[in-house]
Amino acid sequence: MKIREQTREKLVAACDKEILDVELYSNGVKIKATSQFYGNELVTEKEFLDAVKCCTSANVIGTRIIKLLVKNRLIHEEAVLWMEYPEDKKKKVGHAILIT
Repeated sequence: MKIREQTREKLVAACDKEILDVELYSNGVKIKATSQFYGNELVTEKEFLDAVKCCTSANVIGTRIIKLLVKNRLIHEEAVLWMEYPEDKKKKVGHAILIT
């Protein structure tokens, strides 16, 4: 996870650790989850949820992190963009942007 703050804005960027530096695809769009953007700080689910609950926006990617947000009713399943691994198109990874 990585938190960026500027003026009154607070962005939380987070991803599942196993997809760092993996390129994912969806309908011609490519996303690479880099530690430069998503961070290197490993956090607990509670620490992550606490950060999301007090941010102005969040950018998240990963199957576990999306399931956690849906379970806690912070995002809706239909708001998730499901992306593919290049080597295994059946394997999907969720990506979502939250604006609070």
